[in-house]
This record gives sequence, structure tokens and C-alpha cells, in this order.
Amino acid sequence: MKKKNTPEPTLIERLTLVLSTLSAQLDAAIKEIDDTNIAAVVSIRHLCRLIGYISDAVVAAKSTNDTPADRARVARRYLAQLRGQAEQAHMMMNGRRAEAARIELGITTAAIAQFLALIPEADETEAAA
Repeated sequence: MKKKNTPEPTLIERLTLVLSTLSAQLDAAIKEIDDTNIAAVVSIRHLCRLIGYISDAVVAAKSTNDTPADRARVARRYLAQLRGQAEQAHMMMNGRRAEAARIELGITTAAIAQFLALIPEADETEAAA
């Protein structure tokens, strides 16, 4: 149960949790590498890309005053990048890289869910409701 006087976590603290989750997934993917598992390499490459986006969000958050408007603006920008990655992977599913696209889409979709669970103000549809 959350105490009334407990301060709300900063955007940087919440982004750090997203990074921690992606890092754990990266660690698991690294352990799956072998001579026949190309999926692990695809996962590693894509997780590194997503970690880069979230790391950029941390840098952007550091340059703000961590007001609700600042948090929402920074979070929306990086949520849009994650959704763009998901859309790109979805479009590639009909091509020669269909299996890699399927892996990337699964990772990105999970990252979006994690991001929204920790940073709900990033979702413009929620803000409009």
C-alpha cells in the first residue's frame, strides 16, 4: 500500500525501471546465443536499439524540471519512437525478414506495454479521455 507522503517517482526513476527490464531481457538473449540461434542475435540487436531510445529519453528528462507537462512531453516523444519501431516491424512481416520482424515486433510491443505501465502520462489517448 502506497503511503500518502511518498513522493511520486521522477520520470528518470521510471525510465530507469524500463531500462532495467530491457537490460534483463538483453541478458537473457545473450545467454541464448549459440551456433544455430539467429533469433537471439536479432533480439540483442533490437533490444540495444530500444535501450538507446530509452537512454535518450533519460538524457532529455534530465534537461527538464520534471513537471507533469515536461514528463508527458518527453514520454510522448519516446513512446512515439517505440510505436514507430512496432509499425516498421509490422510492415516488414510480409518480406524476407518476416521472422526477424516478428521477433522485433514482440520485443517492441512488450517494451511499449512496460513503458505505459510505468509512464501512463505518455499515452495521449489516456490524456484526452
